[in-house]
Amino acid sequence: MYVSVWKVVHLPPARLRVSAFACLGIALLAIGGGVWWRVHATRTFFDQRVLLSRFPVEDALVMSVDFGVLRRAGLTGDSKAPLEPEYRQFLEGTGFDYKRDLDSVTASFSRSGTYFIARGRFNWSQLRAYAVRQGGSCYEDLCRVQGSRPERHISFLPLRRDAIALAVSGNDLAATLLQKTGQRVTGPIPDAPVWLSVPGSELRQQDALPPGMHLMLSALTSADRVIITLGPAQATGAAGMEAHLEATCRTRDDARILASQLRTTTSLLKQALARGQSAGSDSTPGNDEVAMLLTGGRFDQQDRRVTGWWPVRKSLIDALTAGI
Repeated sequence: MYVSVWKVVHLPPARLRVSAFACLGIALLAIGGGVWWRVHATRTFFDQRVLLSRFPVEDALVMSVDFGVLRRAGLTGDSKAPLEPEYRQFLEGTGFDYKRDLDSVTASFSRSGTYFIARGRFNWSQLRAYAVRQGGSCYEDLCRVQGSRPERHISFLPLRRDAIALAVSGNDLAATLLQKTGQRVTGPIPDAPVWLSVPGSELRQQDALPPGMHLMLSALTSADRVIITLGPAQATGAAGMEAHLEATCRTRDDARILASQLRTTTSLLKQALARGQSAGSDSTPGNDEVAMLLTGGRFDQQDRRVTGWWPVRKSLIDALTAGI
């Protein structure tokens, strides 16, 4: 053993340099491999096809929002409206602010409940303490809190350090359903920072339509599925954001009728908005912004597919997020 140590210590300078470079190369490969694995694991985890496979398999309205893109576009600025009491209480109790700490949300809304997987920066100890202060309880990773009504139970748990699973359901363990992946989603997924996929069955439920949008959305009840996206304007040279709609109908005639109905309801909305403004009637600011958005729509029809576009102003997003 003494001889072998002596030989290593007294290697020629050239061989020492080669050994040093070899050790450095091995270390860099190990570090690079670790970094690659973490990046790959993160990308795989937050791949939307993988995320969507975690949600219960049922006919549901699905939504995805990339808050990082919206922040970089300057669309999540501070609202001048006062905070809602519950949201202010949540901020004070946990220090979490979606405008600062939230990167993305994927959500599913169905009869069995509402499910969220969010990526961001979470103070888990403060979240757990907040749940307990609200009369809830935490066991291991899972926390449960009573909702605003007896049949509504809020449950949440960490999926990773930077990802939370949250559910609002009659089942107070519903968040645990999001822990495992299922069969990877193979259908097309919109390439936009904000998108909403609505099954026709939901549109045909009249009580599910927001009151201010009932006139426009009621025309879509013949569609099998409607996809709405929000992203950069697609027109050449256009600036700002734009909402895009894609509706798939059962037949070409259904699509032709739907496009005609959308153009007609847009015209009716313009007339209604003009009458309301001339009469000086009071209305909710958010509803005014939504109405103005819908009156700017243009539509096209090809085979069984109907598409629509609306210009989106920052004031609309400010109005819809006022108080939160």
